[in-house]
Amino acid sequence: MNEIDIMGYEPLLDEIKGLIHKKQFEVLKIINAETINLYWEIGEEIYRQQEEKGWGKSIVQVLSKELQKEFPGAKGYSAANLWRM
Repeated sequence: MNEIDIMGYEPLLDEIKGLIHKKQFEVLKIINAETINLYWEIGEEIYRQQEEKGWGKSIVQVLSKELQKEFPGAKGYSAANLWRM
């Protein structure tokens, strides 16, 4: 049986496509929100550790290099981005 043999299935197909698009959008919103939370937490932890341990600015360079090694495909862990966090 092919799609020509099934009359009137288009509304079902459109509904399923709509559901898929809706859920894909919802997932993107969740990912974006969690990424913002992650960056906020990273920034807080860097700041806290600098205050507690008296580290200077160079720690951000070190962290950046180590994070880029650990997560080679991920973007956003440059020293400049860590400072923005």
